[in-house]
Amino acid sequence: MSTAILEIPGDTGAPTPTRKRPSLLAWAGYGVVVLVLGIFALGSPYFLQWENLSSVLNQAAVFGIAGIGLAVVIITGGDDVLEGGIDLSVGATAGLAGSVTAVAAAAGAGSLRAVLTGLAVAAALGALNGAAVILGLRPLLATLATMGIATSLDLVVSDNIKVALDGGVFLWLRQGSIAGLPASVLVLAVAALVSWWAVARTSWGVHSYAVGQNSIAASIAGLSVARHRFMSYVISGVLGGIAGVLLASRLSAAVPGIGGQILLDIILVAYMSTVFSRRLVVNIPGTVVAAIFVAGLANGLTLLGVASQWVGAAKGVLILLVLAVVVVRGRNTAK
Repeated sequence: MSTAILEIPGDTGAPTPTRKRPSLLAWAGYGVVVLVLGIFALGSPYFLQWENLSSVLNQAAVFGIAGIGLAVVIITGGDDVLEGGIDLSVGATAGLAGSVTAVAAAAGAGSLRAVLTGLAVAAALGALNGAAVILGLRPLLATLATMGIATSLDLVVSDNIKVALDGGVFLWLRQGSIAGLPASVLVLAVAALVSWWAVARTSWGVHSYAVGQNSIAASIAGLSVARHRFMSYVISGVLGGIAGVLLASRLSAAVPGIGGQILLDIILVAYMSTVFSRRLVVNIPGTVVAAIFVAGLANGLTLLGVASQWVGAAKGVLILLVLAVVVVRGRNTAK
């Protein structure tokens, strides 16, 4: 009878003896970020202006918060794109949460009640994903179906028109600041710190990495694989909902179908976090760095006069490169 040994591939604690620490690649990732953003700063005099940087950070907050939720799903389910953890509904969930919040606010609900209503809907979608996955559906297909449900509900709730969202806390989320930092960036910072602490410093986070790396060994060790995976999707739904409220507040309205437009960015920032990891694993700090980079990339290319379709193509190429790194790392680990 063999003994199962769990290796926790987090970015904290002692390194695992079976895998080298590619710190050089991690530093190279940060170097690329600095280089690209430096090129934008030299190419456009507006890039480093505070108004523009504030816009980049506001956009990064949306990608970053939703990306953190997706990162938790990937950590718990494994980073195999076909068989592992994935949540394709996170963008649509964000869009629906923004629409529900805007409609509730327009109907006379207070700001707090409207936000909680939007987040409750987002959490319900996350629970639906989690239930489908633990019942045996492949995450890729289950969350694709949920994405369709959320997208349709978004159109129904909003009546397929923009729903204004302004005043109160929503105005503060768009224009407010503390110590010079935009309000949305502070929300991102809180979400990132809490998520990082939970993933890197608690037994739940250690067990989540264990479940994602080897669910069979984790089950033999007494961990509840189903419970961890279910909760990861609920967390993804809630964080997607927060991102949706921030996005609707930034735009002063909930825009039907906008969730599909941000899905590519969310997927990119979650998987790109591996580049900023010593062990090439999805992680929370790397997700935040990737969110800032992706928002800065789109902004910088636009300032340089690059057409929007080429910006999307650049993001697609980045996703392919990052996924290639994940696949190569997985093959090296299996040897």
